[in-house]
Amino acid sequence: MDEQDESDEPLRPAVIGRYRIDGELGRGAMGTVYLGHDTTIDRPVAIKTIHRQLLTGSHGAEWEQRFRREVRAAGRCVHPNIVTVFDYGEADGLPYIVMEHVDGSSLRELVRSRGALSPGNAAAIIEQVLLALGHAHEQGVVHRDVKPANVLLLADGQVKVTDFGIARLESVDGKGNERAAVGTPGYMAPEQFGSLDVDRRADLYSAGVVLFELLTGSRPFHGGGEQALREKVLHQPPPRPSTVRPSVPRELDPVLERALAKGPAHRFQSAEEFLEALLALGLVERELGPGPLDSRVGKAPVSPAPTFDEAVLGRAERALVEALGPIARVLVRRTAQRARSLSELAEALATAIPDERERRRFRERVAGAPVYDADEETRPDAATASTSQMPSALGPFDQATLEAARHHLAEFLGPIAKVLVKQAAGRSSSVRELYRRLADEIADAEERARFLARSPSP
Repeated sequence: MDEQDESDEPLRPAVIGRYRIDGELGRGAMGTVYLGHDTTIDRPVAIKTIHRQLLTGSHGAEWEQRFRREVRAAGRCVHPNIVTVFDYGEADGLPYIVMEHVDGSSLRELVRSRGALSPGNAAAIIEQVLLALGHAHEQGVVHRDVKPANVLLLADGQVKVTDFGIARLESVDGKGNERAAVGTPGYMAPEQFGSLDVDRRADLYSAGVVLFELLTGSRPFHGGGEQALREKVLHQPPPRPSTVRPSVPRELDPVLERALAKGPAHRFQSAEEFLEALLALGLVERELGPGPLDSRVGKAPVSPAPTFDEAVLGRAERALVEALGPIARVLVRRTAQRARSLSELAEALATAIPDERERRRFRERVAGAPVYDADEETRPDAATASTSQMPSALGPFDQATLEAARHHLAEFLGPIAKVLVKQAAGRSSSVRELYRRLADEIADAEERARFLARSPSP
């Protein structure tokens, strides 16, 4: 890294690794984000570095570990609503992350400049935030610092969540043992202030705080210093958004009440559940008149969308759930409300799939001739060698058995099913044992029973 240090302000480097530096995008307590250019691929990128003094201080190893954790967490999350990480490296002893360059502004800047948003626009933004969180959670990643500054809004209304710097990677069973109080106090869930385990439901609380702020222009709890804020978050009930801003529809009150519940068990248990409750209100669709962001976010279509056959939507759900997990069901229904044709529906949904081969296969199954019909989807021999994601054989199991197990498990857990099947196959001696081990990875008892019912007869 070609960087000189005169006084306390470093000069902007000319290059970092193989990337040309064209400007500075921002500077914070942890480091600096530069506008770079990847000369090999010829595209702009954002490059995040860490301040040298942090690495040389008493907590240097901790800061570098946090930086690496951000790379691992964000690298596992490839989704249209998450800022993509391209590369990681070190130059002159300083680590750096190369990310997708997002040409947009943060929600923090938006709220500061515009104040509260219309309910339809607020819902359209949080819808995308929840899709991003749902994908991250399915990869075992808990963000733990969801706030307006970490949500970017592009000019066309697309939302991208960024900064997984204090994210935690969950173990496969969804349990964690990290209890450090990390996050931004105004957006932290009650358990983040104490010694309780922090899981994905803390992210959903934070998303509720952001939604409350977008609707009313202020957070549910604020002012009085960090200790006073902590007491409010832990002990005071949140105000109803309709009492803070009377123009907020009252049907949003119970949604926010549940999202901001003190105990994790009383909140939405998944991003999918939160999203379904929000979408059921139809806020985006009912907002037909001009609004502050209607040209950019959540503008309702001028003509009604076609009604798709349930068999078509079911086929799309089954195909997409393998790539995205359970959140795919919400995404299919949401996209179907806006798509003008079957091909447009397939193309819009395919953009959420990171793998190009899987995107092509998905398009064929939805818009073209389906690979399997509705009955064949659940048969163990539905998978073929040409489309299988599994090895030809593993332990006592052939490829068709492994692919069928992956396909069945993906309906409940998403793409991590591939890894789990490989792990379980190496420890199982029969198909019955394989399915039993895989069923242990499904937390919900009803879903566990449904999965076991797919097990082939011995």
